[in-house]
Parts: sequence; C-alpha cells; structure tokens
Amino acid sequence: MKPAGSAEFEDDLKLGLRNMWYPVCRSDFVKDRPAGLQRLGQDIVVWRDRRGAVHVHDDRCLHRGAKLSLGKAVNDTLRCGYHGWAYDTKGQCVTIPTSKTVEARLAPKLCLPTFASQDRAGLVWAYFTDDASAPIPGLVIPEELERPEWSGFICESMWAANWILIVENLADPMHGPFLHGQSLTLGKGALEDDMRVTRTSGGFLVEREGQRGVNFDWSEIYGRDAMWVRLDIPLPFGPRGILRILCFCTPIDENNSLVYFLRYRNLNGWKRMYWRFLYRTFWEKQHFKVIEQDRVMLESQRRAQSRLVEHLSNSDRGVSELRRFLREKKAGGRS
Repeated sequence: MKPAGSAEFEDDLKLGLRNMWYPVCRSDFVKDRPAGLQRLGQDIVVWRDRRGAVHVHDDRCLHRGAKLSLGKAVNDTLRCGYHGWAYDTKGQCVTIPTSKTVEARLAPKLCLPTFASQDRAGLVWAYFTDDASAPIPGLVIPEELERPEWSGFICESMWAANWILIVENLADPMHGPFLHGQSLTLGKGALEDDMRVTRTSGGFLVEREGQRGVNFDWSEIYGRDAMWVRLDIPLPFGPRGILRILCFCTPIDENNSLVYFLRYRNLNGWKRMYWRFLYRTFWEKQHFKVIEQDRVMLESQRRAQSRLVEHLSNSDRGVSELRRFLREKKAGGRS
C-alpha cells in the first residue's frame, strides 16, 4: 500500500479533490461580461444573468469548441462570439441562429457541462464533481463570513505552488516563529514545542501544547464538502486582540493555485471602524509581507521532488494528519 504522503498517491490529487466546493474568483470579478478561468485543470466560464445570479459552465461552445468566455451574456443566455450559438442558465443550447431547422432538431440534444454555483461572502463558489448524477451537498463556509458581528477583508493571491503544499503550510503552526519571526504579529513565542492533533466532525485541529494566543499557534482544517482552514494570530495594537484568518486554496493546475486569506474580527462600534481604517492604511501591507514569505518558501519547493528528500519530525504532526485525511477523503472513508 502506498504511504499517505507518497508522491505516487498525491499524483491522484495534484489537481484537487473532486466532489468538493471551491472558491473560483471574487464576486466583484464577474460583472457584465463572461469571465474565463482555469480551475482544477479545467477551463470554466463564469457569468451573470439579468438578476445578477451567477452561473458556471465548461468554457467550450458545443459547436466548434470556441471559448464561451469570449462571447457575451444576452437576455439570460450565454452567447458564443464565434457563430452566435447560445445557452441558457442550465447550459441547455437554445439558439442556433444560422438555421431554425437545425436549431429545432439539434439544440434540444446539446447541453453544456454545468457546475453548481453560489455567490457568498464575496466569493463565487463552484462544485467540481466526478459524478454528475450524484446529489450536490450544501456549501458549508466558516460562520464568521456571514455573521453580522464579524467584519473583514478578502486577500486574493496566485501562487506558483501545488495546492497540497499550501494546505500543508497551514497545518504547520511551528513554521510561524521561524519564517515569520521578524513580523509585527508573529515575532514572539518559543521555538520549541510539542504538537497535538485532534480529529473533529469535519476535519482536525492541530495546535501547539505550550502556548496559545502568542503566535500562529493552532489551525483548524475543515474538509467535508469544501476545504478551508481557520486560525488566529494576535494583533499588538489597534484594537488589540485576535485576528481570525479563514483560508481557502483552489488548484488552478498542477503547479499553480488560487489562495484566499480572509481576515475577520469580531468588533463593533468605534473599534470596528478603527480596525477597518487601520487595516486599509497599515495592516494590509504588513499581512501581505507575511504571506509573501510563505509564497516564496512554497514556490521554492516542488511537491514530488520534496517528498523524495523529506524527513518529518514531531513538529510535522499536522502535515502527517493532513496526508492521512486526504487519503481517507480520496478513498471515501471517514472525514
């Protein structure tokens, strides 16, 4: 049997887990024209109907294979820019303008591959499945993103790294005081500690045993029908307290990923207004410096090659647990 962290096993996952929800872009990225994207190695088109509802399809016209993202949305249909073939919000071909006879005979037989989609928390989500006939689970996102007492911002980045490396980094709190030790928020805490891993109903929690609220000391990985990570870091001023970070990673292809870090705080009144002002004028730049350190380090690795030389230690318990978790997900086991 292949070990849970083997490159051979992970080759099956290099483009992401199927039967999962993923954020594919920011909501404000999809406006009056269709948007063409590559996600999980697939070309998709995202567009809005006249009500503003978002729809996601395979980005290839069924006529000659031209990209539908080069067309436009017309009267609640997605019209190909090459010959004008049009598809409704469910992907059904409804117009073949060059011949009404052909339209009546052929159009009812043609339907674009379509992805279930939702527009929530400032992001467009799509469900990627390997079985179109299977029921689609509800999308569960962190409660902070839709509860009024929480307020925050979206940070979006593109990294030239495989998605598994990125999630492993988030399951590895012990890198905080080393890689980010010179930052304002992550410069304190012990450089040595034991790690504890606890399974939850939707994933697992990895945490340092010796400290809490000092550095990047814990992370919660959720991976039932969507995968995201919740963690806290301390803010030394303005107002002081924890900053909740909700992380999502969507594979673009084998070597590139779309990464979201949503930064939220539970504040009200003047503290909320002050925090939002400080974030725009100061904290956003500081936080980009921190994630830039992560990006550079992860892009220096190559997933398959790094596995051949790695030697995991006790500080990597979160990484080992993530690999077991992914193996179980792939096998259809408990999660």
